[in-house]
Amino acid sequence: MADKNDNTNNPRNRQSTLFKRLTRLFSGPMVNYDNPAVVRATPRNTTKYTFRTSTGKEFKKKEYYNPFTGLSNKVLQTRDKEMRYTDFEQMEYTPEIASALDVYADEISTSSELTSLVHIDCHNREISEILHTLLYTVLNVEANLFGWARSMCKFGDYFLYLDIDDDLGITNVIPLPVREIERLEGKDPTNPN
Repeated sequence: MADKNDNTNNPRNRQSTLFKRLTRLFSGPMVNYDNPAVVRATPRNTTKYTFRTSTGKEFKKKEYYNPFTGLSNKVLQTRDKEMRYTDFEQMEYTPEIASALDVYADEISTSSELTSLVHIDCHNREISEILHTLLYTVLNVEANLFGWARSMCKFGDYFLYLDIDDDLGITNVIPLPVREIERLEGKDPTNPN
């Protein structure tokens, strides 16, 4: 029979095995997706090392002026974007986030027999009919809007290429891969703005 004063399984006793096992369980591994090795970081491991420069001085936490920070930010911006998109794609495998994305996209693209998916409010009947044809016939928003909205919620951006004919107008829409889109500014010599 167990003694009432036995603290070996008390989760509040820091010396108990249960406390130590729970602490180890909930302090979980940190995963770096660039190098997917599991690393356990504890305050004990990080405080016992002091980092020194090549001259033997310890590193200071104060940041010094670096004239190349603007350049390095621009160069690393594309890499950071790629890492963010990798993280966004891996979010898909977390059931809670995947369900939340589904809920957002469903709320965006919900329609019924009483309310249309996209309501066009225009006094000019001709413009209203052209927009209705564009949205429901050419772009087919009833079938495509859920996927477009979900991808937009997932990545924060979403790009569509409109295939435009001079005589017919917009004839098709092509989704573009988000990873391959870059913003270029000031590259047109005829239009500096």
